[in-house]
Amino acid sequence: MKAVPVLIAVNVVVFLYTMGLVQNPRFQATYALSAWGLEAGRWWQIFTHAFLHGNTLHLLFNMMGLWFAGRIVERVMGTGRFLVLYLAAAVTGGLFQIAFGGPGPLIGASGAVFGVLIAFAMLFPQSRVVAILFFVPVRLRAKYFGWGLALSSLILLVTGLLPGIGHAAHFGGCVAGYVFVRLTARRVPRPWTAQGSAPSVHGRYPHQADHRNLHHNPG
Repeated sequence: MKAVPVLIAVNVVVFLYTMGLVQNPRFQATYALSAWGLEAGRWWQIFTHAFLHGNTLHLLFNMMGLWFAGRIVERVMGTGRFLVLYLAAAVTGGLFQIAFGGPGPLIGASGAVFGVLIAFAMLFPQSRVVAILFFVPVRLRAKYFGWGLALSSLILLVTGLLPGIGHAAHFGGCVAGYVFVRLTARRVPRPWTAQGSAPSVHGRYPHQADHRNLHHNPG
């Protein structure tokens, strides 16, 4: 069973189940990620926050990023490593948000999805993707898309622009994705093959498929 459709299904089911609850202070204190929650021993918040979303648009953009990039990354890495990447990016993003962006509460899968997007950008740096910037589609190579995600998250974090968004969580997810690929690249087995193979675009992850026409949306 593939992880990406399962993760999307879980996020959608949780969203439907928690509609009307996410804004409840008692619910947030239990399941959203916050410094005071961790201090109180609610360690599960480092995971549960990544399956909560505030509204439909929040959920939609995160799941679009996970669907378009996650399927490819999972096929290259394998389901086990992909799940480790996803959860590591979620945890790292959450901890970055508490450390650098404020005590919380924090909800959303953006940190995890940003980690997946950075992993994709590293695995397929020459692939052509379409990023939505201020509602305008921009076509560019995946490596520039990845750098843009990381740098924009860092700039927004430092400048304080667009408050109310977990920019530190986004940047933390990017860091986790980058580190994970660097640490595990040489241990990933040769992945799937397909007809009409294309040359490898990442020496450490040889692959046989051409994803240059893959479209993406930032998480």
